[in-house]
Amino acid sequence: MRTGRRWLAAFSLALALTACSGQRARGDLAPPAGAAAWDAIYDNTFDDHYNETPLQLSGRAPADVVDQRRLAQRLGFADLVLLVHVDQVWSRGMYGGTPSQRLDVTLGRVLLGVLPKGTRSDQVLTLRGGEDLPGGLTGQVMLLFLRWAPGEGQGYHHHVMPAEEAVITWIEAMARHARALGKLDPLEKSRAGKRGRRARG
Repeated sequence: MRTGRRWLAAFSLALALTACSGQRARGDLAPPAGAAAWDAIYDNTFDDHYNETPLQLSGRAPADVVDQRRLAQRLGFADLVLLVHVDQVWSRGMYGGTPSQRLDVTLGRVLLGVLPKGTRSDQVLTLRGGEDLPGGLTGQVMLLFLRWAPGEGQGYHHHVMPAEEAVITWIEAMARHARALGKLDPLEKSRAGKRGRRARG
């Protein structure tokens, strides 16, 4: 009788663990309610990868022009743009049955968009394919461009690149311009207004 109860308790625990394994951890980056479904037209823009070489905003070489165009696309289509601090780099391994790399990051200043309420500052970014990540990324501050993808993988796709001061200044200028034109997510507009009122107070 006692053995049967132990077996039943163990079986119930196993079922509970199995059910929980498919759920996101509390505080993970996750799409807010009402986020638009992912569209394949964004696959190249938010490629779950990173640029190791800093972008040259004033460069006129063909590669520089392509990078500048991609930067404008990422800024235009991103739901969230923010700075992240790279705490740890995990080289290529098998995660969920597919080869990928990971970055343990701490979320920093939000440049555009609104971070969902309750999101932890520590997050794990999964990067697809490519070369092994250089260990030198550890300790660096990077730019994270993110677009929500409800129901897919981590719930979003992203791109990471070096956080050059010139690029950050350009993004902030573009964000101010968008706000001045009223092209803002209503929630971001509301929070921006509250920040302004606090500053005036």
